Amino acid sequence: MVTGELPLTHSGREIDGYECMGTLVFPKLELAPGESVSSVIALVYDEKDPKGTEEKILPLLTAEKFDELLAASKEHWADINHMKYRSGDTSFDNWMYWVDFQPTLRRIFGCSFLPHHDYGKGGRGWRDLWQDCLALLIMNPDGVRDMLVANFGGVRADGTNATIIGAGLGEFVADRNGIARVWMDHGMWPWLTVQLYLNQTGDYGLLREKAPYFKDRMILHGDGADEEWEASQGSLQRDESGEVVHGTVLEHLLIEHLTSFYDVGEHNHIRIRGADWNDALDMAADRGESVAFTAMYAKNLLDLADTIELCQKKCGLEKVTLMKELEILIGQKPSVYDSIDQKKQILSKYLAACAHTVSGRHKMFRASELAEDLRAKGEWIREHIRRTEWVRESGQTGWYNGYYDNDANALEGIGSDGSANIMLTSQVFAILSGTASDEQVAQIVSAADKYLYRAEVGGYRLNTNFHEIKHNMGRMFGFAYGQKENGSVFCHMATMFANSLYRRGFAEAGYKVIRAMYDHVRDIDRAGIYPGIPEYIDGNGRGVYHYLTGAGSWLAMTVLCEMFGIKGDQGDLVLQPKLMREQLDENGRASAEFVFAGRKLCVTYQMDAGRTVQSGPQWKVLELSIDGAAHPAGRIPRSVIEALSEDDRHEIIAIL
Repeated sequence: MVTGELPLTHSGREIDGYECMGTLVFPKLELAPGESVSSVIALVYDEKDPKGTEEKILPLLTAEKFDELLAASKEHWADINHMKYRSGDTSFDNWMYWVDFQPTLRRIFGCSFLPHHDYGKGGRGWRDLWQDCLALLIMNPDGVRDMLVANFGGVRADGTNATIIGAGLGEFVADRNGIARVWMDHGMWPWLTVQLYLNQTGDYGLLREKAPYFKDRMILHGDGADEEWEASQGSLQRDESGEVVHGTVLEHLLIEHLTSFYDVGEHNHIRIRGADWNDALDMAADRGESVAFTAMYAKNLLDLADTIELCQKKCGLEKVTLMKELEILIGQKPSVYDSIDQKKQILSKYLAACAHTVSGRHKMFRASELAEDLRAKGEWIREHIRRTEWVRESGQTGWYNGYYDNDANALEGIGSDGSANIMLTSQVFAILSGTASDEQVAQIVSAADKYLYRAEVGGYRLNTNFHEIKHNMGRMFGFAYGQKENGSVFCHMATMFANSLYRRGFAEAGYKVIRAMYDHVRDIDRAGIYPGIPEYIDGNGRGVYHYLTGAGSWLAMTVLCEMFGIKGDQGDLVLQPKLMREQLDENGRASAEFVFAGRKLCVTYQMDAGRTVQSGPQWKVLELSIDGAAHPAGRIPRSVIEALSEDDRHEIIAIL
């Protein structure tokens, strides 16, 4: 409400450093007792028929029509998110409803749609595309399959990808600023989303679906320009005969991972090039390496090998048809992996073969041999990182170095003065990838508690203070410590830290991560934000960039699939709760509503009355029932769930 004289200005006036806001001002009205007045405002946007807007607006300008449209809007949004929680903390349950809603808002509005954003120009990038799908797969999975297939149309034949999403499904742009570059982590994210889809649905036929490849001037992993290519040719890769090239989803995934495997720096880890997940590590393109994401590429290679072998057993997959050029990257002897020069030669040969066109020819690979090749590569990476990058501090504290700067020096470790340099990202991916042993995970948690945890700003900060502006690593070190990517609590990576700890069996440590963020941001006086989770919490405790972040998707997935332990496995439903005792209500219960196999389900965990619970989530499902009918404890086959009616909500009771 505006009171007093209005601070009006005029069109065309320039004021530096402030936002402009347009307002509607109504004349003063005096109402008699019992009298009322309604104001109805309608906004219509129509580029095709701007002159017909008045005809569209007039029928809407009644209180009755407003109430009708409001009811329809409420019904629509209520159907967007089927996930609800009931636990011993109703405030947390309500907060999660807002968190689950965030990925939907970003998918609609892009990254920068609120006034307090100063990050980019809006729209969604490559990682946003795949991480938004993580949330959709567990919240409202209808139509996600088509989205996944279309998304692969942004992958280039050289394993890189377009970075900005176009207006329509499967439309891509090289870069919003016209400066195409390579983020070395981009090839890693699509498999994480596809893997979740496969486990949630059991639909391994997705891997056989075909998608085109993206094409523009950028070639050779960002090191060259295709002078023969013209924009008039369109944005689709073509073969030597001029035909648009299509490849299976599996082929796209393999190209992303195999090209990255060979793209190594001086320490035989994958080059960082333009940056990795941390966009502000953008000044080490020549000699920098990202050990952190190299570890995740290793995990993906191992998971892809497992998936191919599973398809052999489940689907009779014996041979895989791939573009012929891939024989350059497949089947090399493991002895090659130790040679940086040989790796570079192999990659250069492949990149040259697909610089302008590809041959259009194909080759059959035996599925067993392909799986063996991927597994050998993944295991080599994992062992190489274990052998070369572990930093041991005295006592029970240690961590992994995750980066090399542009002078080829390790970024993390113990300084000559005894100070510790640690990046949370490096520890997250060492844990999540399975590179860190269980003993090392415990030591990493100890190091994170000692050097990164600060309760007053919401938990685990992204890095220690390096006390240096590292022009040989990235602009993040030019930010004030506690701001943006330099020492803030970066909620996306903190949430992934929690996820990695839950997956590795360190549930109490994972819960501490989430609880710290939740306790901080729910206090509006401290965090200064709407309900939900921001991109980061700055050094003063302020939450910043509310819907920009992928933390919403990762937190939604972590709470349902890890904390509540409700997840798909090859299309079946498994229940593996990792709840703390305090998360159960006074009756020893906690429940979650969600959609699985097209059915609305509610899983309620009930602690057995005679059970004595130690500290920590030592749960095992003892008894199980579906709509009152007993079912064997353990895995619930997809066929059992699909036999349930589509219209009703079904109750699954699990006795712990």
